[in-house]
Amino acid sequence: MLIKFLPREIRKYFRMSRRQRKHEIHQSLWFKPLAYVMAAAVLAIVTLLIDMQVDLSVRASFFAFNHEATRTLVSTLIASILLLGAFTLNILLVFLTTLSSQFSPRMLQDFIATRETQHFVGLFNGSFIYVLLLFLFMNNFQQDEFVLVPLLTVFMTFSTAIIFLFFINHAIYWMQVHNITWNMRLISEEIIQKNLTEDMEKLKVVKAGDLKEELRKHAKIVKAPAAGYIQLVDFQGMVSAAQKEDIIIALHERIGDFMLAGNPLFSYWGLGADKVDEEVYTKCFAFGNKETEIQDNYAAMSKLAEVAIKSISNGDPRSAINAIYQLANLMRAIDEHITFTPYLADSDKQVRVITREQHFEGALYRGFGMIRHYAKGDLPIIIEIVSALRMLAQSSNPIRHTHIWRFAENTIENVSQEIIYDIDRDLLLEKLDLLANATGNGTEYEKLKKAIEQKKA
Repeated sequence: MLIKFLPREIRKYFRMSRRQRKHEIHQSLWFKPLAYVMAAAVLAIVTLLIDMQVDLSVRASFFAFNHEATRTLVSTLIASILLLGAFTLNILLVFLTTLSSQFSPRMLQDFIATRETQHFVGLFNGSFIYVLLLFLFMNNFQQDEFVLVPLLTVFMTFSTAIIFLFFINHAIYWMQVHNITWNMRLISEEIIQKNLTEDMEKLKVVKAGDLKEELRKHAKIVKAPAAGYIQLVDFQGMVSAAQKEDIIIALHERIGDFMLAGNPLFSYWGLGADKVDEEVYTKCFAFGNKETEIQDNYAAMSKLAEVAIKSISNGDPRSAINAIYQLANLMRAIDEHITFTPYLADSDKQVRVITREQHFEGALYRGFGMIRHYAKGDLPIIIEIVSALRMLAQSSNPIRHTHIWRFAENTIENVSQEIIYDIDRDLLLEKLDLLANATGNGTEYEKLKKAIEQKKA
């Protein structure tokens, strides 16, 4: 009951699943700094108590300060730490503004979620609170001399000044596009390897088996209880519940799709369909107001594609090319760790959940398709896309080669402008030839070569 009196930004955490809550807290900038502030408050109390209960001035008289000198020192250092904190906040705001305008607003959370950023902000806030509490409460102690208070205050200020330099270096490091795209790709690969493998890959089977098609015509449809993006699905819990009730569930939308309240969410059929508690399965879905990468590998691809598109529009082709190569690297990881099958089976290998099938060519479009649309008249970028596809073909499963070649072929056929420079045409043909050799499409390459030669002005 007390939850309704809390601010909305705090109430939302109580309505999330444990996994959503963990992800959101990790993406926020308040949790770790708050822990630093609490630790600083405890440390300030301990420091004062030790200085009050233990006469350290006898053992370390050289470091002893009288009450007035200590008070002056602490009050001076408060201003110094506050000034460093203000500079840090200013740098952070400028950096976030630049990151949002130059690359993508969705990248702000990637920067905020890094451990370094959260630790730096936490250290600045903790240092200020520590010195502030010392200054506030030391007047209540009739202590002639202090040792630990001035020593730790000076040490805290010195540490804050050093940390400020590391923070500037960290911000500069993140402002470099090759580091941004590299970190984005690493984060996405980690999510794919951990989350998707644990959630779905252990349950996937290639062959459908018995889908009880004779009962499917009597399937019951369950509608979405709320509007929003499908952020998370408890597939293991859904499969386990479906096994107990002997039903099969077919999802109508994919993770990451937006739904309105009342849209068909899933349907189910089977021998136990009449006894199903639909709310049990509805609770397996988590909705939100944004796309997340918890189970949606397409979300990461969209961010990399957006970096490339923004770089193209800003006249920064090298940054766009870097994003294209990292996208190819992410595609390789997806092909390596994800099985493109819609069937999730129980321990008896009976299919219990049928998801909306994801295709490799769909992943290609979600990444490279968006880039080629905006780079339709930018031949150097198209050439780099072909080069990235060639590297992807050489590293991926041979069954993907047909999709990769068709994507490249369709991309070249729809280049809008004429190729006016011989070197552009020769370089494009060279990259296509390498791709054709990697995918075994020599005959198709000759046809495409003739079409490219006709584009000569």
